[in-house]
Amino acid sequence: MSIAHHWIYTTWPDAASAREAALKLVEERLCGCANILPGVESIYSWEGKIEHEQEVVMILKTPASSSARLNARIGQLHPYDTPCIIALPVVTDASAPGYLAWLAQQTQA
Repeated sequence: MSIAHHWIYTTWPDAASAREAALKLVEERLCGCANILPGVESIYSWEGKIEHEQEVVMILKTPASSSARLNARIGQLHPYDTPCIIALPVVTDASAPGYLAWLAQQTQA
C-alpha cells in the first residue's frame, strides 16, 4: 500500500473564513484543491464545558511531501486557538492515477 498524498481535514467557524483561507492555500500552491462543506454541527468539550457550534469542514488535497508546510500555513491563517488539522492518508494504488498526477502538478512551485 503506497501513501503519497494526504487529504487534510480541518474545521472553520464559517464559510467566509474557510473560503478566504482556501483561496490563499491554492494560490500558494500548498494544495491542489479545497472542498468547503458548510452546515456541520460540532459538539465538543472546551475548557470544561460542552459546546455546540455550527462549523464548516474544509478538505484540502495535497502530496504528503507538502503536508507539514500546509498544516503550518493553516495554523497561521486559522482564527481558532487550537484548530483541528488532521492528515488522512490517500491510498495511491486505489486512487485515480490521472487525478493524483494533476494534484502533484498543481502543488509544484
